[in-house]
Amino acid sequence: MKKLLNIEYMKVKNYRTFWVILIIYAALVPLTFWGISEIPFPFLPSKSEIFGFPTVWNYITWTASWWNVLLGVLVVVMVCNDIDFKTQRQNIIDGLSRSQVIMGKFYMLIVMALAVTLYTFLIGTIMGLIFSSPSEIFSGIEYIAIYFVQTIGYFSFAFFFAVLVKKPALSIILFVVIIMLDGLLGIGIPPTALQFVPTITISDLTPFPFFQEILEMGKKADPNFKEPFILSQSLRSLLAIIYISTFVFVGYLSLKRRDL
Repeated sequence: MKKLLNIEYMKVKNYRTFWVILIIYAALVPLTFWGISEIPFPFLPSKSEIFGFPTVWNYITWTASWWNVLLGVLVVVMVCNDIDFKTQRQNIIDGLSRSQVIMGKFYMLIVMALAVTLYTFLIGTIMGLIFSSPSEIFSGIEYIAIYFVQTIGYFSFAFFFAVLVKKPALSIILFVVIIMLDGLLGIGIPPTALQFVPTITISDLTPFPFFQEILEMGKKADPNFKEPFILSQSLRSLLAIIYISTFVFVGYLSLKRRDL
């Protein structure tokens, strides 16, 4: 694994786009997170509640999840570059098996997801320690693990998409459009069915904070309000893992059988 990761690192070591996108992501997450507290919405809690334990974990993962699309674009670029510039073929010529070449890319994506999750954890920890007592630091921390699964989900979908389309510019445009258009699907698809769409299932792993409280407000405002069927977090996570496994498996088979 170490050898394969080192090979993947050498590919991006001097790739400016890779580092620029990571730096942009690293800047946008805390800026967006802080900006949430400045939104003049009446239902939003105070800064101490947003940034304090335990609610900070839900807020920071929900905020960071918006920028996973940017990281997905980076994955698309990395995979398409390998295909476009025949890097994988050169790796095989240099002595690696086809399976090793593909697994090396998977290992790199997992390491990236771990790094992003750790960064999100650090932001949440720093904010939580500033705005609240550390006594509740572990309450709600499961959102960090869920965010890791979500990040792997975006990466696996980006990998799957890049393998199918192969062309960098077209892959990026279509990937972003598909992710962005998910919200418009609600116009013609019932919410109970919409939550089973793969990209939406993955996106919903980090729910909007206090979503349940908003439902309760709807019940109080309208006596005839009917609460929609919503997947539990455990079922949604299980379904997301199934989708992730499918993306990875199909992408792996596609690269395994393709003429590199």
